[in-house]
Amino acid sequence: MFEWFFKYPLQVYQQGELVFAGDLGLVWWIVAALLLGLTVVFARRLAAWPWHRRAAIHALQFAAVAVLLTILAGPGLQVLRLTPGVNTVALLVDTSRSMALPDARGGATRMALAKGLVAEGVTGQPKTVLYRFDDQLRPADIATLEPTGDRSRLVHALTSLAANYDHGALAAIVLLTDGAQTPGDADDLGALTAAGVPVHAVGLGSRTIVGDAELAEVSVPRRPPPDSEVAARVTIRHAWPDAGEVRLRVRDGESVLAAEVVALDPDVPVVIADVTFASGAAGLKELTFELLAPERDPLPTNDSRTRLLEVVEAEYRVLYLEGEPRWEYKFIRRAVEEDPAIKLSTWLRTTPRKTYRQGVADADELVTGFPASLEALYAYGLVILGSMPASTLDDDQHAWLESFVAERGGSVLVLAGRESLADGGWDVKPLSRALPVVLERAPEGAPSGYTAGEYAAHPTPAGLSSPLADIGGISEAVREERWATLPMLGDYQRLGPLKAGATTLLEAQGSVRVVPGAEPTVIVRGGSAVPLLVAQPYGFGQAVVLATASTWRWRMRTAPEDDRHGLFWRHLIRHLAGTAPTTRRLSVEPGFDALDLKVSLKDARFAPIPDASVTARITAPTGENFNAVLPPIGGAGAFGTTVATAIPGVYRVDVTARASGEGGSGTTFSRLARVGGRDVEAFDAAMNAPLLERIATTTGGQLWTPDNLAGLSQAIAFGGSGIRERDRMPLWDAPILYIVLVLLKCIEWSLRRFWGGI
Repeated sequence: MFEWFFKYPLQVYQQGELVFAGDLGLVWWIVAALLLGLTVVFARRLAAWPWHRRAAIHALQFAAVAVLLTILAGPGLQVLRLTPGVNTVALLVDTSRSMALPDARGGATRMALAKGLVAEGVTGQPKTVLYRFDDQLRPADIATLEPTGDRSRLVHALTSLAANYDHGALAAIVLLTDGAQTPGDADDLGALTAAGVPVHAVGLGSRTIVGDAELAEVSVPRRPPPDSEVAARVTIRHAWPDAGEVRLRVRDGESVLAAEVVALDPDVPVVIADVTFASGAAGLKELTFELLAPERDPLPTNDSRTRLLEVVEAEYRVLYLEGEPRWEYKFIRRAVEEDPAIKLSTWLRTTPRKTYRQGVADADELVTGFPASLEALYAYGLVILGSMPASTLDDDQHAWLESFVAERGGSVLVLAGRESLADGGWDVKPLSRALPVVLERAPEGAPSGYTAGEYAAHPTPAGLSSPLADIGGISEAVREERWATLPMLGDYQRLGPLKAGATTLLEAQGSVRVVPGAEPTVIVRGGSAVPLLVAQPYGFGQAVVLATASTWRWRMRTAPEDDRHGLFWRHLIRHLAGTAPTTRRLSVEPGFDALDLKVSLKDARFAPIPDASVTARITAPTGENFNAVLPPIGGAGAFGTTVATAIPGVYRVDVTARASGEGGSGTTFSRLARVGGRDVEAFDAAMNAPLLERIATTTGGQLWTPDNLAGLSQAIAFGGSGIRERDRMPLWDAPILYIVLVLLKCIEWSLRRFWGGI
């Protein structure tokens, strides 16, 4: 439509410059004077009209004169256009497997649509060369365009073609693709932009695949310990037109470890869900996460993903400081005794002048009541603080404790007690900054914040899916029931306001409890819920507050075979201690055909080790192995490299790190990772419009659709990067000029007739 009115496509106007035919000449000036004279003559005939009517008529007359003079002036567009017969346009077709999916415009596949466009001469240019790409860029003819590639290296193919084409002047690239790109491939457009070749992308496929539910991502812990609860997080991307449910299942071979029902809302296209299951015995497991989607799912091949779970024996070092003998101390120790992986070192003040140590590794551990050095404190992964006044520690030790969370990345768990939290003076100590609640002291003369009472603990929605509040149960309904039938707790410590980053995992719901010799104490007014177990990340670690010291009732008031108390404490301690980083860390991220290796090295004070020798020995699934050197990357203490892999399967990576000046064999640590083994083309199968638009905009091209390609040929001709010539395109016969001239005179005639001037 634009071209019909203005003679040329929009691209010509965007690129061109408006010019006139040089010297206007004597004829132009005579016509201009004549037209202006006629306007003055007609103005006398309207002398009796009101001024606003005369102004309207004069404006229309002057506008008509201006249009007529413009036509006589010989307007034109001065443009740069491709020199005919000299330049080449490259037509690049995606031949990866995702092109075998149906297109949104009927039952034909994306590849069938692409072949049709190639046969029709989509570029509109006489010199066109055809290429195809999936894993590699290759010359092609229409017979070789088949969707057989198992990888899409879109940006790599474009960059290679634009930067390395040496068969003449390359004016533009026309890309026929759905925009799919294999995860892990670089999408940096710097080299492509530097080549200076515009890319016109023709997007195939729909932006959403209606009815599809895709298991987009699965995240599992790296190396969980045996017989523990594993919390996996899954991301589901869907395009369901109506609300519904999908069943999520976790399998180890044919054994089902967990199953959850996830609700899908059509207004929320991305859903994140958590699923927990038992890690089982030590060893390597290949788990399958799958969506049991309904039969209407048009793309069932993206409903499952596999993940390696390397269950390894681990040791969790925990420091527990308690300021007074109480039941909670005894039953916590009893709960963790059943887990040999938890190494619990405790220090208990039994009288003002007597202390008691248990679980210490040697005679020097905790001999002074608190670790004697920062290195000794950093050897633990979790510190539990009981009813102990802040005055027990000196200023340096308080600073160490805050640094233990913020810098070392350890966890701190604070239990309720008569001398805990604000009642113990911790509100003015550095650790208070890490805690998830604001510590507020009771006014002078007011009762302590730690009081007796009867109340029940129940999990919040966040707590039901968190390993910090796990007492067993394969489904959410079972977990809720297990919490609901626990005995009542017997005390509570009032907490201040929650901080912005805090998450409440357990709540307390209580009643009135009469204390002998005192006024009735209302623990929770009106039966409302108050925070009981609250967690917050702080620095590299996390801090947790448990506002009770009577979980021992869960053990004493249940049957001997009921292990919910033990499960709660073992899972809580394992998770808090297990998330603390080690001084030697290895990250192995598998790609389609590569392993991305990263190593972090720190000393006993968790300061980075900048000077180290780091090597990796990679063992392939066939048993063959090879070595790689990991050079320094990023910040201090970080080393890494990317290693290409030839075949899919499970790879073992053994890294040896040796600090500068360190003798011996150094420290060796290992990881396992699976490379390949799944159809990556089935994921993210909808048209990737954002990537295509970014490519087109960055390179100076446009994003097109198959049913709207009318201006593509002109866009290439007037926006190409090849050999161009200057041309002048006349505009005097553009239909819009004559349409405007006629409209102006018609409006003038209509107004004259309406106002009685004719």
